[in-house]
Amino acid sequence: MYRLREPGFVLGVAVFILIGLCLYVAVSENSALAFWGKDDKKAALGKSSVPTQEFFAELREEALGPDDCGEVFPAGGLTATYTGPEKVFPAYGKYGTLFSFLPNIRWYDPGHYYNSSEYHPGSPVEGQFENDECVMCHTVQTPGIVAQWRRSKHAFPSWGKDEVGCDRCHGNDHQKLQMPDYNTCGECHAKQMAGHRAGDVGSHAHAYRVGVLEASWQIEKPAEEVSACATCHAIVENRCDGCHTRHDFSAAEARKPNNCGVCHTGLDHYEYEMYNQSYHGMLYQANGTTWDWKKPMKPENYQAPTCAYCHMQNGEHNVMKSATVHSNMGTALVDRGAPKHKAKRDGWVKVCQGCHSPRFGRDQLEAMDEAVKLSFTKYREAVGIVAALYEQGLLDPMPKDLAPDWTGHFTFSFFPGGETRMHNTSDIERLNFELLVYVTNAVYKAMAHFAWYNATYGLGAFKQDRLLTQIKAEASRLRRFAAIERELGITYEADEFWNHGEYTDLLLGWKIKEGKVKPVKE
Repeated sequence: MYRLREPGFVLGVAVFILIGLCLYVAVSENSALAFWGKDDKKAALGKSSVPTQEFFAELREEALGPDDCGEVFPAGGLTATYTGPEKVFPAYGKYGTLFSFLPNIRWYDPGHYYNSSEYHPGSPVEGQFENDECVMCHTVQTPGIVAQWRRSKHAFPSWGKDEVGCDRCHGNDHQKLQMPDYNTCGECHAKQMAGHRAGDVGSHAHAYRVGVLEASWQIEKPAEEVSACATCHAIVENRCDGCHTRHDFSAAEARKPNNCGVCHTGLDHYEYEMYNQSYHGMLYQANGTTWDWKKPMKPENYQAPTCAYCHMQNGEHNVMKSATVHSNMGTALVDRGAPKHKAKRDGWVKVCQGCHSPRFGRDQLEAMDEAVKLSFTKYREAVGIVAALYEQGLLDPMPKDLAPDWTGHFTFSFFPGGETRMHNTSDIERLNFELLVYVTNAVYKAMAHFAWYNATYGLGAFKQDRLLTQIKAEASRLRRFAAIERELGITYEADEFWNHGEYTDLLLGWKIKEGKVKPVKE
């Protein structure tokens, strides 16, 4: 903790710093005015505390305009005004009254949107058609998907049944065409659908209704910002062609790791990167083009395991059966080697036994356990530093000075009900968020996939060290500034831009007038 050992000396230093700051501001202001121009109007504008579009329009002598007019706005769009989407679809579920989706959600949540009377896109073509007629027309209209279908088992079923044509999945009335979801596929693939739907929280079965419809990062943001999140989560829960892409619906394609990598990549989804950096991934990248991907995922058929080999044993579509203990993508702490999880551990050792001895498998998994437990000591140390700053009123800014969170509250991020956010928060809390969600998480993902470099050097332990050092440095800076301010009798007040701004005002927190979220019934 910072201590004032010699008040007179410190006061002298503080005055010296204050004089230096005044000189810096004076020089900077002169430089700024020279930059803005010597014209009196521009000089006055240059002193504006929070420049607006009007400020830049006068400064740059450019016209203001809406950002959807089609004009090119130079220099970062400084003279454009935000318009937002013309049409959005309301969400549903527990918090369905609070946020909305862009219309593209109809393609990824077809059961609720596309196939409903309210959102059905319609078609200029009228009539009812058989499959041969569909194929004839679409060979001209959309030749790519017809070619894909002709290559698929749907066109040439091996089980002695009739072909599965366009009308079987989409219906034959062109005014009432359906977008298939897992229920459509389940008519023929009942076992696979049952497995998919049986997964617990953390599985594909809950990626959308829990991972999106009840997730604060989705709810509090404008629809256009998080439409990509909703798309990925919705397609993997609601449709089968997130993995078996249309219209080949190839099992061989779905078995390749890059298929899983479409979603399982980046920051809090580092699985694909970690797999590729491992020896398993190296073997796949080096030799995978020579493997016969039509063969079942068994050790005698593949040189190295892939995502499907480990997580979908024998075609099991309930990925939680071959998953480890759920920990919210690695942001929760659990010792997976504890006795209570023996059955799961034995299951993983059995998976490793396709190529390795059981002792080898257990040693690698134990290394993961120990690395994960250690990684959380750094996060807890960081949280202690940030919590102490909050208790002493030294966060910059304090929660009360921020825009409200999605519930309409100003709750400290580490309190129950507080949102641990990576935006609209103090910088030290943002660093703490990244330490847990992007890096502590990465230690687990790396060790679980045997990505040794990323576990320590690349994305894991040593990156934790860097963030922990940044957190300590920021805490030191805040304490030193506070000490100087106390000595000089300065009362710090947070700038208004923490509370309001063109983007910040779009967040849900400002729309919750009563400061309380009221869940709605489905």
